[in-house]
Amino acid sequence: MTAPLATEWCGVVSAGASRGGRGAGRQCVTCRSGVRGSLRSNFETFGGNVDSTTVVSGIASIRPQRATRRRVRRLTAAIVAAAALVGGAVLTPWAAAAVSPAVGVISDGATPEIASVPDSAKIELGTRFSPTTAGTLSGVQFYQNVSNSGVTSASVWSSTGALLARVSVNPSAAIGWRTVPVDVDLTAGATYTVSVFDSNGKFPATSGAFTRDQTINGIAVPANAGVYRYANSTGFPSSTAGAEGYSLLVDVVFTSDATVAPPSPTPTPTPTPTPAPEPDPGDGAAEPEPAPEQPDVSTSFGPDGSHWPARTPHADGARTVRVAASWSAIASAITANANSTDPVVVCVSPGTIPGGNGSASSSKGVLQSIGNAARASRILVTPCDGVGTVKVGTGAGVAFVGVRGVSIVGIDFSAQPVMVRNSESFALGFTEVPTLLVTANADNGVRDVEIVEVVAGSEQTNGATGDRVEVKSAGGFDIDGLRFAGFYAAPNYKPNKASTHIDTLQFVTTSGDGTISNVTIEDSALFQSSDQGIMAGGNVGGTIRHSAFFGGTTGQLRYPMYAGGDPITLANLWHGAWSGLTVTDSVVAGSISPAYSFASVSNSKSSDGARGFGRLGTLTLADIDALVPVPSPARLAAIWN
Repeated sequence: MTAPLATEWCGVVSAGASRGGRGAGRQCVTCRSGVRGSLRSNFETFGGNVDSTTVVSGIASIRPQRATRRRVRRLTAAIVAAAALVGGAVLTPWAAAAVSPAVGVISDGATPEIASVPDSAKIELGTRFSPTTAGTLSGVQFYQNVSNSGVTSASVWSSTGALLARVSVNPSAAIGWRTVPVDVDLTAGATYTVSVFDSNGKFPATSGAFTRDQTINGIAVPANAGVYRYANSTGFPSSTAGAEGYSLLVDVVFTSDATVAPPSPTPTPTPTPTPAPEPDPGDGAAEPEPAPEQPDVSTSFGPDGSHWPARTPHADGARTVRVAASWSAIASAITANANSTDPVVVCVSPGTIPGGNGSASSSKGVLQSIGNAARASRILVTPCDGVGTVKVGTGAGVAFVGVRGVSIVGIDFSAQPVMVRNSESFALGFTEVPTLLVTANADNGVRDVEIVEVVAGSEQTNGATGDRVEVKSAGGFDIDGLRFAGFYAAPNYKPNKASTHIDTLQFVTTSGDGTISNVTIEDSALFQSSDQGIMAGGNVGGTIRHSAFFGGTTGQLRYPMYAGGDPITLANLWHGAWSGLTVTDSVVAGSISPAYSFASVSNSKSSDGARGFGRLGTLTLADIDALVPVPSPARLAAIWN
């Protein structure tokens, strides 16, 4: 039952209507309400099956469970807050037979699990349904997920794809549910589809809504009722959005021709109207609007081209110094401009820079003891002609030692391992590396270092002998303020029965009492190597934000263990010890060590579903592809240029 509320009706305010004005009449395209009913669905676990049915004042309200977001073909998503499936109709007290109220199948207060799926293709999004009685479809409803959703039309289709109605839609409106008026007579038992055409993509979605055949408010919806169609123009959507029952946030406003029969007489002489339920603290009539999304935050995990090193100018906003493709020329330009006060970009001409001197903890740097950490802006070192037009040739590895106030962006390091040692206010970005070492063993250690839009292997390494990424403190020197943003790491797999301990991201203090503190991992994705995903080394503080981690058999869906590799039987994701960690909007498909302590955990899920995390169900390869696009050469070229 939905609490009474006021809904805007094309300039008229009507009390007692539910979301989108299902209670009576016909609503403007821009109308919406922001009030939740007194019942809401309780999604408890990933799985998506309906677990209970509660009857309140004659209305059956379905309470689905949370389900993991799946992807079919190009359908992509990320896992966030739950949506509800309570049919929202307001019933007056029984006195005599009355005309049926307008109803739908999605909750009045439903919001999408995924506000904006990272798919920019044009797409028709819909819901298949069948009324159990004849009646009238007076509206197509959809969730406006951004101020310009790209939705330009709403349509009604027969079971064979014949167009029954179409209405143009202004794509710009306030976020929330919108109703597009239509007038279509529906036949009992016939199948129909309502849909909207989204010219921008990036549509909202919710998983676990249509996992089985069910009837909600006299409207039968099949399993896989959510449907879609990719095309450059509107058309009948017939592809199902996944066996796990995804809703693409398109709904109906349906009024049955049947009358509502009164209940059996009771001894009470005069029926007393039932008062509207008191709103509880979580479902009050003054629920605030959700906070707006922050800009430049990817809706999928991993590199997407949106991140940039702090205090680093872009090439078009700085004084340019052009140099040849050599480390000596780059070093000279950094030295000459280290104490200048204006933004500077060292523009490197296309070419291949000879290999370095190694990437071990004691290797000499190709850039060493250079730059100025106190500079107001870092010096940007980047190719003149775009990402990847300057490459590092084969060699023993590349080291950056004691580099300060510099961001190296867009140089291709895929041919050689990279090491960063005792550097400050330094960034490495928009590149691929086979392995990476960040180490503190002298001077001021490592401070304010960023790894931005870096892919540490897009493919697994078979027969590996070391970690994919290692962060190491030695000799009592600290690592403070290390940030991974838009980062991706594929696994390193060791040979069968090899004794080497191999992790994807290892933090370790090898000697002395140095600390590793304030590490940030955001908008990133990581797959477990032969031993662990993350092996923390007594890390202190830090943040993991909007990131995804896959271990065990789940990670091997994308990166199968090779023949002759050491089998992985456990999903060892977060191990070692990490204290005071803040986690938000993240997915952990594997175990979390009890030696992790959390300052807070919010809007995140893990396989265990404990210690503040929601429970994450079984993921498929389609799920992983939905959450984390593979950073293929074609994708990287597109997002980085």
